[in-house]
Amino acid sequence: MTRHLPAALILACSLVAMPAWATPGDIVSAELERTMSPADVDLFIATLYDGYDKPAAVCSVDVWAVKFESVYPDGEPAVAFAQVFIPRLDGEPRTTALYAFGPGSTGLTDACRPSREHVAGIRWGLYRAHVLSHVGQGMIGVIPDYLGFGDPERDQYYMVAEAEASAMLHAIRAATLMARRGGYAGIGTIKNFVAGFSQGGHAAFAAADWRTRLAPDVQLAGIIGYGPSTDLVALFKEFPDVAPMALYTFRNLYGAGTVDPNLALASRFAPSLDIDVTRQCVGGMQSYYPIDPTKLFNERFSSALLGNRLDDEFPGIARILRLNSTGLTRHGVPALILQGTDDIVVSVASQTAFAEASRRAGNAVELRVMQDVRHDTRQAGFYQAQEWMKSKL
Repeated sequence: MTRHLPAALILACSLVAMPAWATPGDIVSAELERTMSPADVDLFIATLYDGYDKPAAVCSVDVWAVKFESVYPDGEPAVAFAQVFIPRLDGEPRTTALYAFGPGSTGLTDACRPSREHVAGIRWGLYRAHVLSHVGQGMIGVIPDYLGFGDPERDQYYMVAEAEASAMLHAIRAATLMARRGGYAGIGTIKNFVAGFSQGGHAAFAAADWRTRLAPDVQLAGIIGYGPSTDLVALFKEFPDVAPMALYTFRNLYGAGTVDPNLALASRFAPSLDIDVTRQCVGGMQSYYPIDPTKLFNERFSSALLGNRLDDEFPGIARILRLNSTGLTRHGVPALILQGTDDIVVSVASQTAFAEASRRAGNAVELRVMQDVRHDTRQAGFYQAQEWMKSKL
C-alpha cells in the first residue's frame, strides 16, 4: 500500500527544509484540502465536458492549497498561491508529466482570483475541473494564482510577462517539492509542461521566454496554448474588452509617462478607469466595455492601432505592448497551439502569424486549427493535448 504523509508533517518537512533565505518556489504553507477518488474526479469535471467526450479518471488525487515564495517585477518578494494536485499512483516510479496551467482572464482584484472560482460557484472557465481531468490520468497538476492576487497592497499584474512567468515557474518548483516530499509512490522523473487558456497561454509562453532568467533549473518539455493571447497589439485590435485592465496595470508598473491610458481610451471610459477595472471581474468588464475598438478607444488611438501606426504615434504604449507580448524569443521549447476557427478573441490569422513568427525565431510550433470550435479549445482538444504530452515523455 502506498504511504502518504499527513498534511501537518508535509508542512513541517517543507518548513524545516527551507534555507535561511527563502528562494522563489520554496513552500510557505501547504494544506491538504481533500483526497478525490476517481469517481469524485469524474463527477467534478462532468459539467466542463458537457457535449464532449469526458475522460474517465484512472487514479485518486490529493488536492493541496499551497503558498509559495515568488518575486514581483519590481524585485520585491511575493507570496503566491497555487492549487496543487498530486495523483496517487501505484507501482514502480515512472516518468510523470507536471501540468502547470495558467487560467484565462478573471479580473484584477482578489475577489477575481482564479482559485476562488470553484468556491464561489462562478464559471470563469472551470479551471480546477480542467486540470483535474489531466491529473486524473496520472499527471501532477498546478494552477497558480497570478502575482498580485492575495496581496492587499497590489492588484494582479495583468499581462505582465515577467510576473506571469514568475508565477508559473515558481509554482512548478513548489509543486515538485510537494510531490518529492510527500511520500508519493509511482512518481519518478518529472517532466514539466506549461499550458494555458487565453491569458494563460500568454503566461505559458512567458514562462518559456523568461525561464533562463527566473528559474534556469526548471526544464520545460513543452508548451500548450489553448487560444493563447500572446500578441497584445493583436489582442487590442480583436478583443479590446480586456485592454483597460492592461492599460491600468502597465501605467501602475511603468508610470503614466510611458503608458498613459488617457491617451488611448475614449473620453467616456478614461476618467473612471481605476474604478471600473477594480469594481468588477472579467464578466462585468466584458459587458461594460465595447468589443469594437473604435468605440472603446479614442479616434486617434484606434486609427493608429488599426492602421498599424502605434510605433510612430504612441511609442510608449507600443513599446510596452511588444515588451509584454510572449513566445517570440528563441526559447527552444516545443509548442502545441490548439486554435478554434470560431474564436472571437484571437483570430486564426493572428494565431497563424504568431506561430510563423515563433518558428522564425527558432522554435518548433505546431498549430492545429479546430473546425467549428470557439475560443476555448480545452475540451475539444483534451485528447490531442494528452497524446502530445505523452509523446514528449
